[in-house]
Amino acid sequence: MRGIFGSMFGGGAVNAAGSQTLRLTDPLDRWFGPGAQTNSGKYVGAESAMRVSAVYGCVNLLAKTVASLPLTMYRITDPVKGSVVAEPRHPLNDLLEHQPNKWQTAWDFKAMMQMHLVLRGNAYAEIVAGPRGFADQLEPLHPDNVWPELLDNGVIRYKIIDRFGKSRVLLQEEMMHIRAPIQNGITGLSPISYARETIGLALATEEHGARQFSNGARPSGIVTLDGTLSDEGFERFKTQFNAAYSGLAKAGSTPILESGAKFEAISMTAEDAQFIASREFQIEEIARWFDVPLVLLHHMTKTSSWGTGVEAIMLAFVRNNLRPWLAAWTNVIRRDLIIAPQLYQARFDVEDLQSGDSKSKAEFFSKLVQAGILTRNEARESLGYNSLSGLDEPLAPVNLAPANAPDPGTGNAAEHIDLTAPEN
Repeated sequence: MRGIFGSMFGGGAVNAAGSQTLRLTDPLDRWFGPGAQTNSGKYVGAESAMRVSAVYGCVNLLAKTVASLPLTMYRITDPVKGSVVAEPRHPLNDLLEHQPNKWQTAWDFKAMMQMHLVLRGNAYAEIVAGPRGFADQLEPLHPDNVWPELLDNGVIRYKIIDRFGKSRVLLQEEMMHIRAPIQNGITGLSPISYARETIGLALATEEHGARQFSNGARPSGIVTLDGTLSDEGFERFKTQFNAAYSGLAKAGSTPILESGAKFEAISMTAEDAQFIASREFQIEEIARWFDVPLVLLHHMTKTSSWGTGVEAIMLAFVRNNLRPWLAAWTNVIRRDLIIAPQLYQARFDVEDLQSGDSKSKAEFFSKLVQAGILTRNEARESLGYNSLSGLDEPLAPVNLAPANAPDPGTGNAAEHIDLTAPEN
């Protein structure tokens, strides 16, 4: 018993060498499987939470967006100015941008890792050596099958159960570990751990609504009869009426009554309206937990405009929500995969997410070309067009030349004219 509850509540265990270790796990998911029971009576864990459309929408959006972004290696040319150039021949470039392992594409791998990260707060991949170097393969591991242990010397090791069902121990240098925002510095914490009550209420509300429609729980009207029926007559009438008009398949049917019976329809009550409002509020609450704009979940009840309004929302999404996740990825790649981090770095390309419509994009590149920041061929390549001969030199606007630049006509420095001096 001491071993079980010690592990659940952060207790230690003594290994074969006699050193004390600290096992850092999420006890609610480890020991209760489907998750912790909430006040709504629903058990909420990573898997059950995905049955809520808002949770699925948030997780799916983040996973697909990160997976779709190019992840490229760059060589640092000037550490002070932060200048970099792409390095497609770097050994890690093929690993990160194309083929992280034998059975996944880079899109599959990034989507799977980001989904683990958002749902469970941790994403793990075993680093396997091979022909491409010490990091030839990145084999993803399910977070539920990984147990980090912090040793007394400050080193982390990982007890895992791999996809073949084999139990092994990996050292810190053999594991790529991406963490969500954390408290203990070792394991990440998923929003679901804090949002269990919100998600549990959403699950309970959805089930309540489904049962209403399935069983016809809310009466659509009241039947009144003249006089009093015998017990046998009442049961016969109730059975026949429910068989003819109750249930979802018979909703909207018009009752045909006899013996002076009257049917009075019941309109939507205040409780029904509150139920609908509660379901909408749960979407807003879940979006707030995952920090995802409502418009990106196709929830546009309170959205007043598209066009430039949504463009601003997308920019805010990239800067405020997506960029921290991308920083978590690149920092871990620097720590776990790059041998010379002072010379190389990994970057996600988010340019497509931040670019506006066709008109805005054309104006943006036009200004960069006219200012001499980009050559015309660099602009063409950014827009997906082939290069053309004679367009590799940057333009130099004459009206923006430095004050001491040679005069194009004479080759001499331009003379400074004092416009405030009086004429002779």
